[in-house]
Amino acid sequence: MTGQHGLRGLLSTGALARVLLLGLVILTLAACKGINPASSPSRSFEVDLDVRTAFDRAVQQSEFCLVTKDRFPITAQIAPDGQSALVRVNMTLTDTLLSEVRIQALSAQRSRVDVLMWGVDVWDMTAVDAMKAAIEFGVPSCVNYFPTEQQPPARNR
Repeated sequence: MTGQHGLRGLLSTGALARVLLLGLVILTLAACKGINPASSPSRSFEVDLDVRTAFDRAVQQSEFCLVTKDRFPITAQIAPDGQSALVRVNMTLTDTLLSEVRIQALSAQRSRVDVLMWGVDVWDMTAVDAMKAAIEFGVPSCVNYFPTEQQPPARNR
């Protein structure tokens, strides 16, 4: 078999097209880097809630708005001592981090919450503000409809 005949064989079987498609998929998935702590939309705030209540509200909000129709998996864990918690949404295939909520007890009824979003599509500053409102008021919504205090500027890319 000659080199030319071998190339024709690849083209005629569609193997080359499959190889090119696979390469494109790999490059696309590699571009999904997820949250960048230096530039992704984020906000830190304190709430008059215990860690468990803030955690439950963050899970509910994530399920309501952040898993999307793709049903991205949620990782939700609370420390055995109840003093901290973590709620994350990741892409299914690439494990790209889309959202992260960290909760730390400041006292029995006060917690610090750090919210970070990917900055793409639904995981943007609107999602950060909606997460804050959902934790503060206990009402999940993909947009913050509640009045807010004047806050320091949030990071947004």
